[in-house]
Amino acid sequence: MPRRNTTVLLVEDNAGLRRTVADILQAAGMKVDAASDASAAFRRLARGRYDVAVVDLVLPGPSGVEVIRKIRSSAPATRILVCTAYSDGHLLAEALELGVELTIFKPADPGTLIGLIEKTVEPCPGGTPRISDPEPF
Repeated sequence: MPRRNTTVLLVEDNAGLRRTVADILQAAGMKVDAASDASAAFRRLARGRYDVAVVDLVLPGPSGVEVIRKIRSSAPATRILVCTAYSDGHLLAEALELGVELTIFKPADPGTLIGLIEKTVEPCPGGTPRISDPEPF
């Protein structure tokens, strides 16, 4: 079970998928703020802090990589999971260079996504957040 106070920024341009994932994460006890594009994500980041950001790479306007850059500069403690349908390409390479914690390929199993978020924010002995190794699907 995730920590009840786990906060998630979900950045996904597909409205149906965004609603579905937000509902699933909320049902698992997480607090979710959703953004449909980079501009909306930037506004949310200016107003709050998040334990985890789940970021799609391909967005209208600035890409998910720009969102990741903003998170790294303004909220470096936020763990980042990339959720994308693209397994290759320059956006994924850029995201990996920025040190994202995990990459999840769409379509992702909801239970797997919840489990990966839980592992990403789970404290290890000594209180330092544990960054999970990517798990294959």
